[in-house]
Amino acid sequence: MNVRVNDIAVANPASSYTQEQMLELLGLADDDFAQMIFGRCGVERRHFDLTPDMLGTTLQERTAQTEEQLLRMATQAVDRLELDPAAIGTVVTATYYSLGGPTLAHKLIEHYDMDRATDKYHVVGVGCASAVPLCKIASQSMRDHPGKHALVVAAESITGFLTAVEEDDEQVKTIGSSLFGDGCAAAVLTNGASTAGPAILAARQHQIENTLGTVHFRLDADDSFMQIGRELPKLARRRLLELVTDFLAETGTERDAIDHWVVHPGGRGIIDGVQRGLGLSDDDVAISRDVLARFGNMGTPSSFYVLRETIAQRAPQPGERGLVVTIGPGVTVGLMLLSW
Repeated sequence: MNVRVNDIAVANPASSYTQEQMLELLGLADDDFAQMIFGRCGVERRHFDLTPDMLGTTLQERTAQTEEQLLRMATQAVDRLELDPAAIGTVVTATYYSLGGPTLAHKLIEHYDMDRATDKYHVVGVGCASAVPLCKIASQSMRDHPGKHALVVAAESITGFLTAVEEDDEQVKTIGSSLFGDGCAAAVLTNGASTAGPAILAARQHQIENTLGTVHFRLDADDSFMQIGRELPKLARRRLLELVTDFLAETGTERDAIDHWVVHPGGRGIIDGVQRGLGLSDDDVAISRDVLARFGNMGTPSSFYVLRETIAQRAPQPGERGLVVTIGPGVTVGLMLLSW
């Protein structure tokens, strides 16, 4: 098979907030630690479907509203692809957490009146590392649907669980509150050499031992937030080089053959760790930093945003290669080799 990422479209809530506005909303405007973290994390603006009243409610109380938002963003992104629903044989969707069934994949098949025999998968909890497993699942399913395409949709509603930071809350909540925003990416995977998008040559995931608590979604009856461990940038700096070297060696690819580095925009520290660990230039990670600044870390769809911007801004030429590098819960590193 010659599976290609044929097209990518994105969608975000219309409302966006500066970091200063977020500090006000979260009750952190006079908090010196929060001001430092929000100012240094690499984020300038983030999109939310957020109102001040929502911050006083729980994730459970917002469930119906969050479900509606995820579907709304998903259909906005898919509509921008202008695809033929009859051409889709597989739908793969993902969010960081599950709010129950039917899943986003079921809802999209119903919304677009797709063939009821369409394969559907919904992946939960993979978060920032989602791009690699989603494309792998879609590629594998496409073998059972010759002549059909796959639709991959990654959506995240941070609005669904963001809460105000109280005086006695842990500092890790402030750190997590500084980074994340709402977003959705939809991609069409096709099987053929005639499309313009990059071909997927190989993909792999590697879960680093003893790191389950490093990236963690904290949830109880009254509160919910993302916990990002301070050791994550160090893990990126120390472990990535070996993983990337082994992966490229198995594919018969020299490191110098990589023309485009699609690095997950997880935060300034994570991008810095990847850059130092792999010896990348400022230009190699410039698009990742730009996506982080304009949208924040959107978790599940973030790497698709970087790939989309790489294609738009760098116009990769035939024969050029790219490497997608994702880091998410687990801690899991995702690697995907692309070729134009």
